[in-house]
Amino acid sequence: MAAPSRPKIWAMLGVLGLVVAALIYLSGGSDDQSQLVDSLRRKKAASFTPVTDRDATPDIVQLTRDVVAQKRVIPGAWVVQKNDIARPRLVLPFHSLDGHPSPAPTREAADTAVAVATEFLGADACVDCHQERHQGFVHTAHHLTSSMVRDGGIQGPLKSPGNQMTTVDPDLSFTMQEKDGVAVQTVALADWKVDVPMDIITGSGKVAQTFLYWDQDRLFESYVSYFSGPQQWLASPGFVDLDANFVRPILPECLECHVTYIQQTEPPNRYLTSSAVWGISCERCHGPGKSHVDFHTSNPQAKEPRHISNPSDLSRERQLDICGQCHSGAFDSKKPAFSYRPGEDLSEFHQTLKPDFDDSGIHTSNQSSRLRMSECFQKSEMTCTACHDPHVQQRGDTDFFRQACLQCHESEHCGMRSELASEVADRCVECHMPTAQIDDLAGMKLQGLTLSMADHFIRVDRQVAEEVNASVIDSTK
Repeated sequence: MAAPSRPKIWAMLGVLGLVVAALIYLSGGSDDQSQLVDSLRRKKAASFTPVTDRDATPDIVQLTRDVVAQKRVIPGAWVVQKNDIARPRLVLPFHSLDGHPSPAPTREAADTAVAVATEFLGADACVDCHQERHQGFVHTAHHLTSSMVRDGGIQGPLKSPGNQMTTVDPDLSFTMQEKDGVAVQTVALADWKVDVPMDIITGSGKVAQTFLYWDQDRLFESYVSYFSGPQQWLASPGFVDLDANFVRPILPECLECHVTYIQQTEPPNRYLTSSAVWGISCERCHGPGKSHVDFHTSNPQAKEPRHISNPSDLSRERQLDICGQCHSGAFDSKKPAFSYRPGEDLSEFHQTLKPDFDDSGIHTSNQSSRLRMSECFQKSEMTCTACHDPHVQQRGDTDFFRQACLQCHESEHCGMRSELASEVADRCVECHMPTAQIDDLAGMKLQGLTLSMADHFIRVDRQVAEEVNASVIDSTK
């Protein structure tokens, strides 16, 4: 006999859930259940009402007249749905509903975490001696690739108009707003609501900002992101419409390219929250700063930098490895996240999955391999910093990048210069590093999003140059 299909299983679970829910609802439920329902109705972003006896919490709870919640359908989560529809609409971690605290990490894990975490001090520890560098760096995309929401920085509106995301189901909607000083995503499902906090911003905002939230020491991704192109709140990449999943765990491998450092205490997504150094800051390129700061604080007369890495002193390949931590495409980890230190061979830590990948994606753009294909790279000793200064914000500064090109080239050497409009002749990057469309994030096409990134394969492409030229001429008519 053939096994039932997944849709049939969902339907059977839904019917069973509705029958049991109806019985609970009609019978009035136990005292423990009543306490849970009451706490659910009053739940706020950062305040959970504990239930003292976890085993007494029923697997199915009637939250309101129209909404029911079930445990054990999806491991470690509540599935919240309307009474009359079997398909899940909202998935939340247990602790977001029943208030039980997460188990604390063991004493050994906590002690180790503190010991390692103190090696990393954060960018502010560099201010006293490197004030000019710091003033420029804090505006860069690297620094802004993650931050705490309490420091501000949310691009999307938190007030009407523009702070809502609706769905094709009129009973499911999301409102991004501030409540009691906390930014939340208020999920409305029929006659029930829940506030999910937005604690951490990931993404500098060039493409989007996605939000993470803490449930005790567990870190999860929120369902709604803000996309800067269309200037809209939309479902986060990879999420399915109408299934509002708030239990996607944030793994160390994800954080490694958004966070300078964070200490995991227990897989998959438990962390020592106090260890986090948000953003990609000085220490990811120069190494942990504690020993350096301690030495120079105790020896102010010392002029030669000690206990720190200066990338310019490294070989070309080791310099490229520093950037390759996050700019060499998708990879499998050979060692735990955050193990790599500047000056080491990155191949001992990462296994690049598609070294010859020739498409552009927001997480797989592989600038490192694409650059290596370029004649500019092959006939010189250039590294990433030949064109990028990681200490200053350069995004959108076409003249800066033009000047980088002119370090090695003369503008008069352009073979098409006589054919190009004057407005195009000096825009080297647009013709020689054409942008590529990004569609590798699940759900982007469905939402009508079109994004692009510069291809780091530097080349002569007559067709692209002609298209750029034609576009500029049309825009000036």
